[in-house]
Amino acid sequence: MVSTLTRQGLHLDAADLGKVRRSALSASTAKALTHNCAAGYAFGKLAGEQAPDPFAATTQGTAVHSVLEELYNLPAGKRTRRRAANILLSMVAQWRHDKYPQLNDPVTRQLFIADVIGKYQGIFEIEDPRDTDVVATEWPLSGIELGGVPFIGYVDLAQRVTTRGRTGLRPVDHKTSNRIPDKRKLELYGDDHGDQIRLYAAGLRTIQDEPVIEGRINYTRHGKSRIVAVSEKRVAQTVGEFARAWDIHNGMVEQVMFPTKTGPLCGWCPLVQLCPAAQATKFNTDRTDSQTALCATDLIHIDPAAPSREAGVSPTSTVSPGEPGESTNQALEGLIMAEHVLAEDKPWEEIVGGKLNGASYAATGYFGISSLAYELLGRHDVPIQRIAVDAMTNVLAAIVTDVQNGLSGSTSFQQGTNTRLRGVLRTVLESVPPPFGEDTATWETWIKMTTGHTRSIAAAAVRLAGTDDITPDLDTLASIAPLRKKA
Repeated sequence: MVSTLTRQGLHLDAADLGKVRRSALSASTAKALTHNCAAGYAFGKLAGEQAPDPFAATTQGTAVHSVLEELYNLPAGKRTRRRAANILLSMVAQWRHDKYPQLNDPVTRQLFIADVIGKYQGIFEIEDPRDTDVVATEWPLSGIELGGVPFIGYVDLAQRVTTRGRTGLRPVDHKTSNRIPDKRKLELYGDDHGDQIRLYAAGLRTIQDEPVIEGRINYTRHGKSRIVAVSEKRVAQTVGEFARAWDIHNGMVEQVMFPTKTGPLCGWCPLVQLCPAAQATKFNTDRTDSQTALCATDLIHIDPAAPSREAGVSPTSTVSPGEPGESTNQALEGLIMAEHVLAEDKPWEEIVGGKLNGASYAATGYFGISSLAYELLGRHDVPIQRIAVDAMTNVLAAIVTDVQNGLSGSTSFQQGTNTRLRGVLRTVLESVPPPFGEDTATWETWIKMTTGHTRSIAAAAVRLAGTDDITPDLDTLASIAPLRKKA
């Protein structure tokens, strides 16, 4: 048997399952299995490290952590910018002869050094490392259980601090992320970085007696940090979610299948050109840049799925109103009888155990857009057949996500912008009805026109948000007249 990737997930043979199955969970693995694409995670474990790329995010992140680890291990007075640069130069001198021969090129080497310095230099804006009371760097947390789950992790930096009259430990994690999550995103999607710190706090409390009084995340690229609350209540909640991730992992192992999850990150997955799930969605564009997406692999077998119906094909060009077709009632009955396809959890969790969370914001969007498609078909006397509902649903979703991507850089149904735009599209459809019964060219024109109207309304809303002095423009209103109807 060979491991096979389908639209549903990565089905593993016995040998590959042994490589993917975890004997202990880290904070990042727990999040990957519960929030991200579990199939992509599993394939990463099978593929291992690809051709070394000094400009890959993982490589540069490792370089930053190595510099900071060595810097904080120095005597306090020697933790300077100049010493950090010397540490990096020494590492590069070694790496160019073994790990990364690309660094032998002087231009490549200088670009790499500049990139890494840009990713760590913010630490000197966050704090003066010479004033830090360092307890440990890369503190290993292993051989322990959190919530009954074997845990493994490494605390980048443990400091001893005094705050609010208390003295104790502060676990710190260094992040080189391009973006700092804002408060709203943390409320909507959860606090992955904060949860990592809380798991570190739980781990430290099991192996030593000194109190852990707070945590901190340093965004070293940006020179900013934030304090993470590590109260017993918050830590217990995070440990509970961590335990749930272990159950999900064990469930995937039992089913011998790690499910796929499509989304905007598909473009950065090396499997994007092969994955049937990604290829069946609008997220199938290769964005891997220097880390080229795989075009072929001998590690797994690819089982292509049925062709995607997201090409915007007119339903009436395939099934005319007079032709028989599969009814939605029959299709839905088969779906529900086959398996339970939805899970239930907090609304900011889109996927739970590889299934769509029916209570999520995204599910509200998916159900809303498909209901609108159904409504439009009925309003225009088009037979309610599954192929027609699917085609119309995909067209409407494509219009919304096209405009959404231009506004926020995302196409996720989980975002509030998607919700706003679905409301805008409903308004547009009152004035620009779908051209049922027309040819493909007419549908293409209609999609462009409907997308343009949706984008225009959204642009007006954005302009309103940026207006300081909102006053009625009566002169413009007085110059507007209705279009005269033709006799």
